[in-house]
Amino acid sequence: MRLRKFHVFCLLLGLSYGYTPARDNLRLPDTRTLGMGGNGVSHAVLFNPALLALQERKEVRTDYFNRYGVKELATVSGGFCFPNRILPAGLHVASFGYDEYRESMFRLSAGKRLNAFCTLGISVQYAFIQSELFESDASRLSTDIGASFQPVDNWLITCSAVNLPSVSLNSEEVDTERIGTYLIELGANWQFIDNLLITGSMAHTMETGWSGSLGMEYRPYNDFHLRTGVRTSPFCPSLGAGYRFAGLTADVVMIYHPALGISTGLGLSCTF
Repeated sequence: MRLRKFHVFCLLLGLSYGYTPARDNLRLPDTRTLGMGGNGVSHAVLFNPALLALQERKEVRTDYFNRYGVKELATVSGGFCFPNRILPAGLHVASFGYDEYRESMFRLSAGKRLNAFCTLGISVQYAFIQSELFESDASRLSTDIGASFQPVDNWLITCSAVNLPSVSLNSEEVDTERIGTYLIELGANWQFIDNLLITGSMAHTMETGWSGSLGMEYRPYNDFHLRTGVRTSPFCPSLGAGYRFAGLTADVVMIYHPALGISTGLGLSCTF
């Protein structure tokens, strides 16, 4: 029974890889960002460590993303960002899969403001695969580099190189590319008016070539946000919302895939 369950999981995992723009199950933007089309380079420290230098308050957050209603394809992640005057830093952990097959990642990052306009950041992550199918575990060590540029108050331009360089460790039996896929991404945020943010990005990976995203976030009330977006390759629209109360923020997202159906996500964060 357990072997059959693992075979079904591998089939679902293969279908997911075949129909989604990125193979890295551990590299998901946070729930807020997914609701705006997934422009991680401009919003998520996990994709651009330079964003650490732009944060003004400490943040603890956790996110749960369930693909297509299949619990074995869920990703759980958590992180802590510690902005300070000397060297803003962050810690992130993520896990994907279930008992018979699991991918995990630990990540340390740091960012620095160079001047009033530019920030730079770097991170190091260790990812590994554990599975009953293999005799030994497989792991990968990689580095990210990111930057941001803010020419005027209502524009932010960003770029990042994810998993460059990257090296496999103890992986003779296992293809570790799925936990070390490189990603080059360019993005921008435009604060169109005080309560409307427009965001977009272009990304390139070895598997899928170029893809893009476009999204926006509207704030009808001070503590409530509505979000929508779309990502190409394939065309996947998203809807999201966020509500802040007593220092806590709850975010939800729903993403529709034309072949595989609906994925949902929930995120909780605390700033202090």
